[in-house]
Amino acid sequence: MFRRRTSSIWKLAGMMLGVIAAAMGLMWLLTSWALQRSFDEVGRAIILDDLGEYGGLYEKGGAAGVAALFTAGTHEHDQMLRILAPDGKVALEVLAPDEPEVTWPDLSQLSPPPIGETQWHRTRFEHGLVLTIGRQSMKDGGELWFGRTNTLDRQAIDRVHNLSLIAFCVTALIAIGPVFWFANRVLRPVSSLIKGAHILANDSNFGHRLESAASIPELRDFSEAFNLTLDRIQVLTEELEAANDQLAHELRTPLARVRGNIERIVTRSENPENREDAARSLEEIDRATHLIHDILSIRAGDSRTMKLQLETLSLSDLVREICELYSAAAEEKNLLFEFLITGEEAMVTLDRQRFQQALCNLLDNALSYTPAGGEVEVEVIFEENSVVVAVRDTGPGLTEEDVERIWRRFSRGSAASASTPGIGLGL
Repeated sequence: MFRRRTSSIWKLAGMMLGVIAAAMGLMWLLTSWALQRSFDEVGRAIILDDLGEYGGLYEKGGAAGVAALFTAGTHEHDQMLRILAPDGKVALEVLAPDEPEVTWPDLSQLSPPPIGETQWHRTRFEHGLVLTIGRQSMKDGGELWFGRTNTLDRQAIDRVHNLSLIAFCVTALIAIGPVFWFANRVLRPVSSLIKGAHILANDSNFGHRLESAASIPELRDFSEAFNLTLDRIQVLTEELEAANDQLAHELRTPLARVRGNIERIVTRSENPENREDAARSLEEIDRATHLIHDILSIRAGDSRTMKLQLETLSLSDLVREICELYSAAAEEKNLLFEFLITGEEAMVTLDRQRFQQALCNLLDNALSYTPAGGEVEVEVIFEENSVVVAVRDTGPGLTEEDVERIWRRFSRGSAASASTPGIGLGL
């Protein structure tokens, strides 16, 4: 019915106007039906009353007596009279002066009604004009017809319709007022809560709090309860991060000492097996050290204390140097490793170490998950006001669920296996 992004104000206004329009339309139909039925009953009563009056005059003075009264101007302009003599000829006929298109119907095929009874006929003309006829038989064998059109009835109904239309417009204008009042009092605080929620979604430190909607008790209670929950989450998060930071700092020194001791084993031991075991231990220590370094780097980024060491350099040369470091590993795995430059080369300003870290993470993933015989391509694309560094491979790629999950810490793609190095912190 409504588009998803349609404002709630317009939805409420539309629904309100729809309800009013439906109610007014139903009232319009019921009023028209009731008025038409009432006018029909009143019209028949008028016809019966006039038939009785003119019938009495006819019995006393004949057609001449009726004509004298009828033509004196005491009748309405929507009324018609016809008197048939006993021989069937028209003794008197008076038509509606303002409606020349209205004529008497041919009722010769119908038997006249019994004396004392009224026979009814309705004849329809163009534009909704209807002639209602009451037909009675006189004692001398003549007939008295009295007709009445619905002209005045239609005019009255049209006036009611016009008043109903005015009432609809006024009611709609009055009804819109509460909608905007509701929007100002209720929807504006809701919009503020939504805005605050979006800010929280991008605030890794949970420092923002929802504004309390003082005018709406339910929203105020919700905001206060939600903010209390955020306070608890922030306290727990800060305690956990502090513990992780301290643990990471404390582990770096003993790991460095252990690494130094193992390096002495590698250099001094004469037993090849011992040197091989020591070399593997060095690899594991390097992995642990790298993990600690990643955790500290992420924490520095989260707390916005990381300082970038910016310098202006040739990005294509830097990417080429990094690719050369991986070319041997790609060749060993039988991968086609390509480096491409698109566009006019230009100097860029960036943090060399952080850029190397980001690109190396991508290349590590590409080489780890691309099967033998596959391709890995690194392209530097120089655009008008920006530079794009793209890493493409023929590996298994990411599923739709992976794309949503891969940016979370310690999350890995579905193609990752237990034997594949990595803990889900690179990206």
